[in-house]
Amino acid sequence: MNPHGTTSKPRSAPLARTVAFAAALTMAVAPAVALGVAAPAAAEPAPMSPTTSSPATPENSATEDSGAPADDNAGTVDTRGPGQTPGAVYANRDLPRGRMVAGAASGNDFTYWSTGADDKAHLSSGVLMVPAGRAPAGGWPIVAWAHGSRGIADKCAPSSRPITEDTDELRRWLDRGYAVVSTDYAGVGTPGTPQYYDLEATARNIADAVRASRDIADNLSRSWAVVGEGQGAAAAITLARLAPRIQGGKLDFKGAAASSIPAEFGSLVANLGPSSTTMPSGLAADALYTLSAIRNAKPDLDMNAYLSDAGKKWLTKAASTCVTEFAREADGLAMGSLFTKPLSGNTELTGLLTKATELPTGGFERPVLMTQTLQDTSVVVPLTLKYLNDARAGDSKVSARTYLTLDGAQSKRMSDTDIRGFVARVLR
Repeated sequence: MNPHGTTSKPRSAPLARTVAFAAALTMAVAPAVALGVAAPAAAEPAPMSPTTSSPATPENSATEDSGAPADDNAGTVDTRGPGQTPGAVYANRDLPRGRMVAGAASGNDFTYWSTGADDKAHLSSGVLMVPAGRAPAGGWPIVAWAHGSRGIADKCAPSSRPITEDTDELRRWLDRGYAVVSTDYAGVGTPGTPQYYDLEATARNIADAVRASRDIADNLSRSWAVVGEGQGAAAAITLARLAPRIQGGKLDFKGAAASSIPAEFGSLVANLGPSSTTMPSGLAADALYTLSAIRNAKPDLDMNAYLSDAGKKWLTKAASTCVTEFAREADGLAMGSLFTKPLSGNTELTGLLTKATELPTGGFERPVLMTQTLQDTSVVVPLTLKYLNDARAGDSKVSARTYLTLDGAQSKRMSDTDIRGFVARVLR
């Protein structure tokens, strides 16, 4: 899970330790190091403004308004579909030109059926964009863009309120000659509680969106790959194991590329408690989104018994605030002030987190590229670097890249170059 397009306060001391640690990890597997401690901030969240489940103006319009405005017209119900079968289209509408990114010849905003963490049918929404020009023989190869956390409120759905990160990725892959599919993940922009804390459910949402897209457009190839960041990176890695079994007979999954990988995320959340210090801003936001979603989806876990009054307020705010604003407010938050006792005492919760968020280090059915930069506020970088080494040692289908530079823009470009080459190879 990864809130991009955000800024955070410099963490020079932890970053220096990370550079040294990263250099060691490029030579051998090393143990993870502890989080750096920053100055704590007040635990009280800023007062919430009124929210609605309908599309609304995004936070930080100066940085996020490159996405086109939402289209409030109702979708057309697709009466052809076979009920609630995963990948079946429920509703579909053409995107107006104003909502398509540069390089798209056509686009669709659609709703489809997928399977949730509870093994029940859930609706999810997404977008499909097809590049200009004549499709190659066999149709346009498909890239599924698996975005990081954008928030769990309906108004945060990237299909209607994309942030710059999303529009840039869509444009980039269209320019490279791929059709692009991106899901909002079930429960974000559609009925129900978001369940993206569960990696398998998120992976199914992605695969089912690709299945649905081939019923919407008739010029798409069977071949597809997934590119993910943050939350989407974890799902992409999961797809490298699961996709051949869950994609259906009409698709041919070729591989996964993942960056900003949230290694040990479940353990980090499960070990939160009164003694916790601060977290990187993006990681703090992801942790609070996850706990808020679980609290709503599974009230029987009685999470409130572990929360202070401030903690309850923060989880309520997480349920209604999109990532740019929320990560900014969570920057420097004293996490310990949100809890009255350690979450590790809730064995049902910790068991759920372990099962739902554990990243595989082997058993991959298709090639997977994993990349990690050093300047990343959405993960604990040393933990991610250790995971990359474990996965690379555990499975020959894994290739890993780390970028030992403190220039964030340069490392992002290097990662994009490696991912572009990987996708070109697997989809050729």
